[in-house]
Amino acid sequence: MTVVARHRRWSLAAGFLLAIAPLACTPSPTASPIFIEVDSRCGIPTDERLPNLGDRFMPESMAPGCLIFDCDGDGDLDLYRVRFARSDDGSFGSEASINRLYRQDSPWRFSDITAASGLGDKGFGMGAVAGDIDNDGDLDLYVSNYGPDRLFRNDGAGNFTDITAEAGIAVDGWSSSALFLDVDGDGFLDIYVVRYLALDERTSGSDAAGRPEYPPPALFGGLDDRLLKNAGDGTFTDVSDSAGISRHPGKGLGVIAGDLDGDGNLDIYVANDGEPNHAFLGDGHGAFRQDALALGLAVNIYGQTEAGMGIAGGDVDGDGALDIVVTHLVNETHTLYRRTSSGQYEDATFRSGLALPSFDFTGFGTTLSDFDHDGDLDLIVVNGRVLRGAPRPGAGGGSYWQPYGEENHLFVNDGSGTFESDAARGGDLCGRVEASRGLASGDLDGDGDIDLVVSNADGTLRLLRNDGAAGHWLMVEALMGNPPRVAVGAVIEVESGGIVRRRVIGGGGSYLSGSDLRAHFGLGDAASVEGLRVHWPDGEIGNFPGCQADQVLSIEKGSDR
Repeated sequence: MTVVARHRRWSLAAGFLLAIAPLACTPSPTASPIFIEVDSRCGIPTDERLPNLGDRFMPESMAPGCLIFDCDGDGDLDLYRVRFARSDDGSFGSEASINRLYRQDSPWRFSDITAASGLGDKGFGMGAVAGDIDNDGDLDLYVSNYGPDRLFRNDGAGNFTDITAEAGIAVDGWSSSALFLDVDGDGFLDIYVVRYLALDERTSGSDAAGRPEYPPPALFGGLDDRLLKNAGDGTFTDVSDSAGISRHPGKGLGVIAGDLDGDGNLDIYVANDGEPNHAFLGDGHGAFRQDALALGLAVNIYGQTEAGMGIAGGDVDGDGALDIVVTHLVNETHTLYRRTSSGQYEDATFRSGLALPSFDFTGFGTTLSDFDHDGDLDLIVVNGRVLRGAPRPGAGGGSYWQPYGEENHLFVNDGSGTFESDAARGGDLCGRVEASRGLASGDLDGDGDIDLVVSNADGTLRLLRNDGAAGHWLMVEALMGNPPRVAVGAVIEVESGGIVRRRVIGGGGSYLSGSDLRAHFGLGDAASVEGLRVHWPDGEIGNFPGCQADQVLSIEKGSDR
């Protein structure tokens, strides 16, 4: 079956945005660019493209993600490159589809250790995330695929074993983003897997000119997500039914975890494509109820569903509450859901300044981080079309992907949750025009600021070094247990200059990607912090003394006593 893919999707916001368009302006910043691209001399073939057969196989338009994590416990971040490809006959498992692991040997110098590591999965890759499934102090890996997912156990030295079968993992179909979290407080990380479409591969699409095009997702039913309960003995049980997850299928793409309703329990928020988003509210014991509409997180300000892709969470206005950004399809705007004093969420997109600059773009990976160290969270969104259009000036990706290319965005926060698009300060992040999908963030070179990795639909990677953060900073590594492991779910509060800033360890976000599991704080002019408070995942609270800024601070549960 062939269907015509429509290029434009209009909402009630469209008319309003067109009406106010003459009032919008692009700032004329004088600051130096923040992000500088690191080229392939770093040891990673960043310009290497994936082959495609030209038949517009839909999963290739939605991938891949990327992951930065410390694979071998040496204290720096390594890079996992998710890949996908098909053989000439359309079958999966070609050599070109092998995922790659790059170990960082010194700042911005990497070695390909895929073969020795055991992480060369040949599935049709979508994304990857890292978490310690066996509490041995190192990071294991979950790889989401179009097809069977994979779970890899780390021996601590960067050697991985595929334990999918013995662990009882049997997730198939079209997985998208995934997340490690402890849903029931038993001290072991469970796995939440977001799933997308029940794709019928016999269905093809075409555009208005009759050319092959990726089919629209509206043609296919959504899938239920999967919650995999960690038994603590190396095995997992699919508890999606009993936990209340599987009764709410959707077309899920992005996911974050956090306390959405303020009851102290861990909740899960999923961005759905063209359907209401899901907010699964946890009871602290592993059961969930879906209540996104009541919280104000299901639809936009007009009551419309949108094509949700990526998610970023953080306190954008300094009130201590978790705000959420969801990236969307062209003609929909990215949406900022701001937590209100009543504990619900409101769509604050228009007054935040995000509506007009994002209206003509399709956003995927995203993150809220303090890239300039001025003390507030800025927003980055990487963009790329899913349906071809007239190539934008400077579009890369070869003749196939050029019609899908778009510029990426840096939105600078003024501290109140109001953003301005600033391509000049974005530097090389905003200088390329590509079909970008995944985005991972973290301090790759150990200088205290947040660097970026962007993965594109054509298989290329962009490594972006932060050279523009001028203020002071603090990086916090939160550990618990014996041996010490990352305290996923811990909330870190840092007080500096009378201001309290909060960050969450882990919690997911972006799109198909995984980021640095340390909490990063920009401190502006403050050269020290007065104190730190940690809300540990088990509910205990630890208070730690102040310290000098501009360092990586490692704190362990119980060391404050």
